[in-house]
Amino acid sequence: MKILSIDTASNICGVSILENTNLICQLDCDTGRTHSENLMPMIQQAFNQTNLALKNIDLLVCDKGPGSFTGIRIGIATVKAFHDSLAIPCIGISSLETLAYSVKEEGFIASILDCKNDNCYFALYELKNEKYKEIVPPTADTLENALTTCKKNSSKTSTITFVGDGCETYKNLILSKMENCILANPKNNHLNSYYLGLAGLNQFTQNNWDDVLPLYLRKPQAQRQLEEKNKNIEIIPMTLEDLEQIANILTTDFDSFWNYDILKEELKDENSKYWIAKSDKEILGFAGIKIMLDKADIMNIVVKKNNRNQGIGSLLLKKLISASKELNLTSLTLEVMEENYSAIHLYKNFGFQQIGIRKNYYQNKNGLVMCNGDVSFCT
Repeated sequence: MKILSIDTASNICGVSILENTNLICQLDCDTGRTHSENLMPMIQQAFNQTNLALKNIDLLVCDKGPGSFTGIRIGIATVKAFHDSLAIPCIGISSLETLAYSVKEEGFIASILDCKNDNCYFALYELKNEKYKEIVPPTADTLENALTTCKKNSSKTSTITFVGDGCETYKNLILSKMENCILANPKNNHLNSYYLGLAGLNQFTQNNWDDVLPLYLRKPQAQRQLEEKNKNIEIIPMTLEDLEQIANILTTDFDSFWNYDILKEELKDENSKYWIAKSDKEILGFAGIKIMLDKADIMNIVVKKNNRNQGIGSLLLKKLISASKELNLTSLTLEVMEENYSAIHLYKNFGFQQIGIRKNYYQNKNGLVMCNGDVSFCT
């Protein structure tokens, strides 16, 4: 069986071709995370060196994470494209399992990747009779908790080999906390496409594989920072007092689509429901719906100009959807300018789908009609 193994989860972009367990060709490129530029030329170079082509490959293996969010997506997208073109089986292997396959001493193997600030990705395996068995699945936790978990799930009489870049970062702590532990050869602490291929072959022959999906143990840093920033934002019902607070800045700090008088009438209408996003007494945005029998239209989702692209619109939209469910409404509809791609993307992420188009709805610009819920009730 010929295997094409692709590893893009770290700074190193790696490509290997194996004949069963034998390495035929291995290429590594450590030029930072520019895998989108380097990967395809490296694959072609590997084929050229081995006089092979994609049609000769029997199994595709890629790293599914944890690791670089962008790199993981590049690797998975590549093997899936190859799979779709020639129906070649493809399999995803975790970075932590790949590291474990670099260790050949029987016993327990703790794979640890550094996540900074005493945090890590880790997993525990056991190598016995040349077979690797997962004991603790890939997990994100503090190093202290990882070491405690390794102790609980291993034998006191057996050694634990620690492998991965976390062993280099936390070497002294590991040695002080763990008995009968061994640190792997430093050359094995980095991801290697050959060991990735071996792990993929093993999983494939055991028929232990499924659709290739990214293994994200933590949210992206940008998302974590955004959630931390937004955790103090309240989404609460809008009152006339709130409207008075933003009256003077309504058309300058927000948008001019809705003016004070119209919003005031909306708040007095029993069929209208409005909410604000508020942080430290400051109103950052507002949104509302108008109920018509058992469905509702989203009238607006408005965020203060200086606070856009911070997830506030998503918080408001999530509130509108949850409120519609609490009110037992069958559907929510909205109109959005067809060129407002960011808003359309947001709505689709929340389950809205296009059901129609309104010509020249926005001053010679078309409006898309989108619906969340039972589409049969939207029209």
